[in-house]
Amino acid sequence: MINIPITKILFLDIETVGGCPDLESCERFSPEIAEQFEKYFDWFQKRFPEDINLTKDEVFKKRSALVPEFAKIVCVSMAFVMDNGEVKKQTFSGDDEKELLPQVRNLLDRCHKLDFYLCGHNLKNFDIPMLAKRMIINGILPSKLLPSYDTKPWEVKAIDTKEIWQYGAYTSIGSLDLVCSTMGIETPKDGEVTGDKVHHAYWVEQKLQQISEYCEKDVDVLVQFIKKLKELK
Repeated sequence: MINIPITKILFLDIETVGGCPDLESCERFSPEIAEQFEKYFDWFQKRFPEDINLTKDEVFKKRSALVPEFAKIVCVSMAFVMDNGEVKKQTFSGDDEKELLPQVRNLLDRCHKLDFYLCGHNLKNFDIPMLAKRMIINGILPSKLLPSYDTKPWEVKAIDTKEIWQYGAYTSIGSLDLVCSTMGIETPKDGEVTGDKVHHAYWVEQKLQQISEYCEKDVDVLVQFIKKLKELK
């Protein structure tokens, strides 16, 4: 089902938070970004109708991490499988994207030269555009391993496990937590820090280490899922 050798796959997950702790601090320190959030608030309400009764500040805290223009990356975890089956992981985390993202790009560039494929869950719709846009915003040229507007379809080296699970039914459900539950893989979503709590964990509780550990667990799950697919007979 997965023809690419597992030793040529770079498993990746990222964790993001809002660029500021709350809307008030965004208005104070990044007024232009806060103004844009105000302009796009209707978009957030349409995209997330379940938030209709939330205040603008509550929506900012809950959703800004999902949109590259209002977010920042605080952790990137990557892993690859050695010829002997050992899984090697490398995690980059920090408060300053200008220090974090060049390190990430360097590893991506090395893997690009070695003809690696990226693998992630919702990789094409979230991780790739988030990484590329945040690099551009911070004045960093994105890695060639990240598909761009002019990358031909057959040149895209990205394995999106969400696409695999949906099996062509793009309106179907397919969260990583659901995949884990159905495939008998221990889910990383039941720990102290989970995806919807990362913003609060970072800005209020200052739990960057726990966020990094959660990110690494997601990468472990990706490796296990691809291994299970490769074992299918």
